[in-house]
Amino acid sequence: MKFRPDYILLCILWLLAITLVTCFWFNISFGFNIFSAAHWEYLAYLQAGQSPIKIGFYISIVVIVFVTILGLYAIVRPRIRKIRMPIMHVSDKNKKAKATKTTTNDIQNTDASTLDIMPAQPQESSTTQNTTSPSPSMRPPRLNIPSGIMQSGQRYVPENTHSTPSPTPPAQQDWPEIREIFTSLGYTVKTSPKINGINIALLAIGTNETLWIGGIGIKTTEMRTVIDKLDGIFSDTLDNNDIIINGFVISAPDAETSEFQDILMFNTIAQLREYMSQHPNPPLPNDDNGLFDAYSQYIDAVINHIGIG
Repeated sequence: MKFRPDYILLCILWLLAITLVTCFWFNISFGFNIFSAAHWEYLAYLQAGQSPIKIGFYISIVVIVFVTILGLYAIVRPRIRKIRMPIMHVSDKNKKAKATKTTTNDIQNTDASTLDIMPAQPQESSTTQNTTSPSPSMRPPRLNIPSGIMQSGQRYVPENTHSTPSPTPPAQQDWPEIREIFTSLGYTVKTSPKINGINIALLAIGTNETLWIGGIGIKTTEMRTVIDKLDGIFSDTLDNNDIIINGFVISAPDAETSEFQDILMFNTIAQLREYMSQHPNPPLPNDDNGLFDAYSQYIDAVINHIGIG
């Protein structure tokens, strides 16, 4: 159980309330002031002399002690959080559409497997015309590739006199170096989802219901929308949202003009590694009782609900 200062304040408030109620009750019922030493001394003399005392006096003491202990237990007792998994409702219309699409694809695949490849029609030349066409049973001619060019692990690139621009490689979606940083520090790395069309480089969870989420080359304003959406999902599906979300961005385009003080910004992955080395994941407490596993399963359900980019 985590240390909660509000529990201590609630216990003090409860004891003060019980004390005031006890003082009021004994004054109006028995004329006894619980804050007076003389009254307690007089009560001791009566008990020593075996003088009759109202039975309600002792019953009141027992009831007040019982109510006090019961109230303190209700305040500090360990609470098992009820985690409501987000449920995706799929209508019958969507199910029928998926079934129709699957059937159409199967029919198209079946038709494509039975198509005969027709030979290309011969082209007429300005000087001569080819009167014969190849039969359908003829195989296409083999490519005459020079030996020595095709080797194991190499591709044959035909010579081209016209230079064409090479396509830009797609942006890297999986960042193993960042995942290795958090894994080595004891965090549990999850599959990175795509939230609001924004590619997330890392999503990891740690002890005490902490969550780390980061991106590379995105704006801090985009990271703020991602954090706000996760926080909204947690608030809607949890009775008490105690999840701490830590966001960071590497090489943010708006780093110099960003106004978000709670989003960490780094220039390189090396700076992130240096910072995280000072903030490793603390070990699980002895009284965890499977709460971390439930928290991990809840995050998996949220990721599946959002969808993997």
